[in-house]
Amino acid sequence: MLRRRDFVATCGAAAFGTHGARAATAAEKTLRIAVSDWVPGLGNPYASTMNGAVHPFAAMFDGLTILGDDGTVLPNLATSWEATSATRWEFKLRDGVTFANGEAADAHAAVAMLNSLRQPDAQRYFLAAETKGIADAAAPDAQTLIITTHAPDPLLPKRLTLLMLAPPAYWAKVGPDAFAQTPVGSGPFQLEGWGRDRGRYALTRNPASWRPSSTLERIEYLVLPEASSRVQALVTGQVDVAFSISFEGREQLAASGYQTLIRTTPTVGALAFRSNKPGSPLADARVRQALNAGVDRAAIAKVILNDTVQAPAQGVLPGTFGYAPAGTAIAYDPQKARALLASAGFGGGLKFVANVLGRSLVEGDAIFQKVAQDLLKIGVAVELRNITGADWVKMWVTGDWRNADMLSMVWNSASLLDASQAIEPFTCAKAGAFFCAPEIDTLVAESAVTLDAKRREQQLQNALAALSAQAPSLLLFPQIEMTAVSPRVKTPVYRGRYLDWTKIQLQG
Repeated sequence: MLRRRDFVATCGAAAFGTHGARAATAAEKTLRIAVSDWVPGLGNPYASTMNGAVHPFAAMFDGLTILGDDGTVLPNLATSWEATSATRWEFKLRDGVTFANGEAADAHAAVAMLNSLRQPDAQRYFLAAETKGIADAAAPDAQTLIITTHAPDPLLPKRLTLLMLAPPAYWAKVGPDAFAQTPVGSGPFQLEGWGRDRGRYALTRNPASWRPSSTLERIEYLVLPEASSRVQALVTGQVDVAFSISFEGREQLAASGYQTLIRTTPTVGALAFRSNKPGSPLADARVRQALNAGVDRAAIAKVILNDTVQAPAQGVLPGTFGYAPAGTAIAYDPQKARALLASAGFGGGLKFVANVLGRSLVEGDAIFQKVAQDLLKIGVAVELRNITGADWVKMWVTGDWRNADMLSMVWNSASLLDASQAIEPFTCAKAGAFFCAPEIDTLVAESAVTLDAKRREQQLQNALAALSAQAPSLLLFPQIEMTAVSPRVKTPVYRGRYLDWTKIQLQG
């Protein structure tokens, strides 16, 4: 006869076994990633760009279009599009797509997103600038989106790759700040919680997504600011992927059989100069040119970056529309630098403050230290102040650099693979502008409405040449993404510039 205590024990064991099996299955389908920082702006998809192949927004949200590695615009929520006139575009959207909360991810949601980003109070968001050329957005039905622009915009389908859709009713109900804490998208994963008190956050599978994951149930992000800590987490089995590792870490991992993925991104690191500040020595182009001549970029590329990149000739790289192939890298010439400083009346030396986001770059801290050392040799002392990603976004958007003379930045062509995007921050119209040259603004404005590809390419090349002469930033190095993965992860698959979370496979 089965006694009660035996019955309870038997059921308890069965329950434990079932729970244990579920836990084991969940662990087998959990991908763990070590990253350097939290997402700037947290879950607000318009507060910052999606930098890095492991960025969680690629798993959480969808845009109307997506950009391939070669710059080709590919379907995403929109399946097709065409310019029906010089200023009118028609997009056809997928039928039946919903956000994780059940709202429809359709043309009406796209209209709500575009209208919201065009409001005055939304201009504080980094990506709101991508909507400034839009005059009107309308949805005659759930699958048709009509966008009318103020002027011809050859880049509109590319711009829409940057703008993720959010559920309009939920966004309106909770507001942008609350949405950032508890975001909702249409992607294959949704945020479980930011876990700021635990130093980690997690995404869980969204079974209702139109592109669901069949291999992963969960993605966990462990925030470790130091590259050495991310490498150690990988070696000890705490994570399966370590994003943005150092070259020292790469050598250590290679010796232990870990795979390292190195991808050059279409971005060039730099230090922006606040040249429009009255009375600043940086208002003189000769000073800006001197600082550029005083940095040994070849040594940075060779010694710090292990010859994985070459010193750049300009702020955009080959393969980007508008790149000028005739350019040559800025020569390291400390004698010329000193002469330029003397001719500008600063032969006795200068002192500057630079706010830098070193931890977000491969070997970023070492690179900025080398820049400071080189500049000291020509009589320019630079105090480096490390800032967080959230601080950087505020400084970049508002123009309040907290009394600094320089701010780390990137000439970013990655999002559109078009030189215009990298040039736009150097225009007078930028929110929080730090550089202004009306003649360059004219060239940029002309290229923005030119539909003829060859003519537009020449306009962009002319703008780049003019900017190079003005030296609005201290040009540094092409950026790379260096990611190490454990043998547990099969060869990663990319969807555009980001890992394809729906196709990542784990073993063992």
